[in-house]
Amino acid sequence: MNTPVKLTASKLPKILSDLSHSNQFLKVFSLSCLCVLLLTIVAVLVLSSKAPVVLTLTPEGNRLEAATPPKAEDEIKAAIERYLDRRYKWEPENVKQRLFESEAFVLPGSRRAFQGAIANVIRFSTEKSVSQRVYPDKIIVSLEKKAALISGDRVTVIQGLKAAGNLRLELSFESGPRTRENPWGIYITKEREEM
Repeated sequence: MNTPVKLTASKLPKILSDLSHSNQFLKVFSLSCLCVLLLTIVAVLVLSSKAPVVLTLTPEGNRLEAATPPKAEDEIKAAIERYLDRRYKWEPENVKQRLFESEAFVLPGSRRAFQGAIANVIRFSTEKSVSQRVYPDKIIVSLEKKAALISGDRVTVIQGLKAAGNLRLELSFESGPRTRENPWGIYITKEREEM
């Protein structure tokens, strides 16, 4: 009657061990999530109590200091420089596009006369293969007269031949609505070129 008895270990202690190990892992994970949540709440409260930082930028993208607002003359000069770049710097391939871009600096009431004037320039430039560049040296703005006197150099290339000359231009301007193309709100009402 010697029958061998085979003893088997119960699986319950191993299951309880695995369960308690997983519970410990979940407890540590929950505690770390709670700490991160508390840190996030503190950071949100600190950041929401501060005043927002407002960055003011000039049309060129430079930072504008709140203590020093721009002078009217400087803003008008910047608008005139952009107008000169669009109106007087072109090649035969892009003359039409550049001159139409300069229309953003002309009041809607004066655009018909402006378009008539630039139509001749477009036709002449494309037929004779003419390009032009201007390099303004000095821009003098008179707020009383609402005029700007520009002096500098003009280089014209006609069918490969270069000719340089002086640029003396008087622009009359007035203020108007600011647009995306003309963020200064300065509109040219009259051009007078001195020879």
